[in-house]
Amino acid sequence: MSDHFGVSTMTIHRDLDHLHEKGVLRKVRSGAEARPSEAFEHDVRHREQLNTAEKDAIAASALAWVDQRVAMQAFALDDSTTAFHLLPLLRPRLPLTVVTNFLPAINALAAEPSARLTALGGDYNREFASFGGSAVVQSLSELHYDVVFMSVSAVARATCFHASRATADLKLAFMRSAELSVLMVDSTKFSRRAVHRIAPLADFDVVVTDDRLDPEEVSALRSSGVEVVLAPVDRPGSIADGGTHGGAAGSPS
Repeated sequence: MSDHFGVSTMTIHRDLDHLHEKGVLRKVRSGAEARPSEAFEHDVRHREQLNTAEKDAIAASALAWVDQRVAMQAFALDDSTTAFHLLPLLRPRLPLTVVTNFLPAINALAAEPSARLTALGGDYNREFASFGGSAVVQSLSELHYDVVFMSVSAVARATCFHASRATADLKLAFMRSAELSVLMVDSTKFSRRAVHRIAPLADFDVVVTDDRLDPEEVSALRSSGVEVVLAPVDRPGSIADGGTHGGAAGSPS
């Protein structure tokens, strides 16, 4: 790592110490180890820092897709940091009714006088920064909204999964109360694995991901009846941001 980045070994040690303290990795005698993907999904502070350019692009394309199909008056956000990227785009459209169990979204919307906020309360999970449990599932069963915007931990075999069974059930409850279900997942979710099944991708009205997803994966999903929107991401050439791909926002290719 010292040779690769052209810095001293002490600099590498300090950087690894910093990343270890933030919980991004685990420093060991010979270097560092990645934390398990499930641990990442349980840490909202870490998730907020991941793939932000992709999440911005996915949010814009998801909203453009919805705009072509419904005059949205009420929508729901789950506790995903991807869906959270919609809020800056939706502020100019207030007043709208927003249903969410995600504390960062609740706090942001509470400061918006024209937002009609339905905050779902239940058992608070500090790692997810959200409310869950049977109380939230029951509340959702009594609501109805135009669109739910949500994300998941992992996608495999045209099916989405989550690390937590309780969270998987909660996401299903969000879907059941929506006219349209929009799944927002960046392309890295297709290389992850999680234990608990949520739903086939075909159960969503659209799957919005970024344009780095393997074209063969895109083709296979579309062949199985899944509507896929690829969000174009403008990326500098850094490791964190990836390469550059083109395409029109909200386009199906």
